[in-house]
Amino acid sequence: MNGDHANRVPKIIFVGVDGVLVRFAEQMSDAANAAALAFHKHIENIAPVGIREAAPSLTAVYLKLDLDAEIEQVVQSVTEEVHARDWFAEPMLQSRLWTIPCSFDGPQLSEAAQLAGVNETQAVAQITSTQVRVLTLGFAPGQPYLGNLESHWNIARMDGVAPRVPARALVVAVAQLIIFANETPTGWRHIGQSAFQCFDQNRAEPFAFQAGDRVQFVSAARSEIDALWDDSFVGARLEVVS
Repeated sequence: MNGDHANRVPKIIFVGVDGVLVRFAEQMSDAANAAALAFHKHIENIAPVGIREAAPSLTAVYLKLDLDAEIEQVVQSVTEEVHARDWFAEPMLQSRLWTIPCSFDGPQLSEAAQLAGVNETQAVAQITSTQVRVLTLGFAPGQPYLGNLESHWNIARMDGVAPRVPARALVVAVAQLIIFANETPTGWRHIGQSAFQCFDQNRAEPFAFQAGDRVQFVSAARSEIDALWDDSFVGARLEVVS
């Protein structure tokens, strides 16, 4: 590999008896996430014999192996694909852009802004002016981890847990945002409320987001959010971008 990622050769780690983890970095970064998504897309496209499932995370791709296949050959094939190219040099995948209304009136907006070293007005301006990417989906069906915000938003999770943060809430921690798919307890700070349905089993595509999608939040009044609640895509706009 060349450039800044010369020493960041992906690691292949065995997980249990039927899993392989291809890890592109120990810590989250845009580059490692983009590399993981590119490798996952490649595996999905070529559909190698002996791999039953491929699932990306923030910095890695988990491969579930078919135990009926020749495991040594499958692992050798995976190793060859990992080292076939510089995954950090792959161009960003063509992605889609979601524009999503959100009311920035969450009960912990002030606290989160203070921890980030800004006031509430600046916090909202910074978040709404930043296009974040869907780094991965997880924890709940279709739920996105969105990043990365500027480094001063790398604020820790709370020491305790808020017992009931509503579905479709916008929360922040570790320079990332999440739109909650369901009502849930969390250690992330609740800064706003969208009406966006990350998952709807009645839609043709139940998961709204795909890893790599971009998201732009726009500020809206709570009355606007409440009025959108029953709309399938709740006022959001979807565009295909390069």
